[in-house]
Amino acid sequence: MNQATLRTAAASALAALAMIVAPSVAGATEVLVNGSFDDIGAGVPEGWGGLTYYAGGQVGIPGWTVTGGSVDLTSTGSFWGPAYDGAYSMDINGWDPGTISQSFATVAGQLYNVSFVYGRNVAGAPDPALATVMAGGQTFNVVAANDGSFGSGHNMIWKPGAFSFTGTGSPTTITLAAVTGGNGGVFFDKISVDGAAGVPEPATWSLMIGGFGLVGAALRRRRAAVAA
Repeated sequence: MNQATLRTAAASALAALAMIVAPSVAGATEVLVNGSFDDIGAGVPEGWGGLTYYAGGQVGIPGWTVTGGSVDLTSTGSFWGPAYDGAYSMDINGWDPGTISQSFATVAGQLYNVSFVYGRNVAGAPDPALATVMAGGQTFNVVAANDGSFGSGHNMIWKPGAFSFTGTGSPTTITLAAVTGGNGGVFFDKISVDGAAGVPEPATWSLMIGGFGLVGAALRRRRAAVAA
């Protein structure tokens, strides 16, 4: 077998290996459920333009757990609209300061990107309205001042927030919590946590290394046969 044939065989083997490995590479996969709060579960919107969920209440927000106080979901067509994404957005201060969380699995060593948009309750939140977003040992402090930059009734304006953390292989919890008191505070919408694209999973690394070894061994045997 000549060198050109050997190179062709090697290229074909590596291409086949890549096709096997590619589906196993971890993509930018969303790990949160109901990050835009469009699924209100068994909740029933009230006359004021939204609905309230309480810690320990019988009705919950699908995917999320209200772990303290209460939170409001407001309709995009209400005074507290429009929502940034979909039909609802969330005020972290319901009738009182609220805390909400969701847990998800992580892959050790994989980078996770947290993103969200935030605003403020334009009907009378404290100045400034304060909240925190926490995940993977990182904290983003949200400050929403009453300076006109968050719009007005029926014309809410949103600002972006983002940070990253590295997975440990254990379940991780994202927590949003009100810092200031009262029944109006920071608004949130389109909360997302996704794994960074193109990070091979541990099993994939093993497959790749083993595959390269098999290709190399096959080429060595073919070279030995040619020399003989």
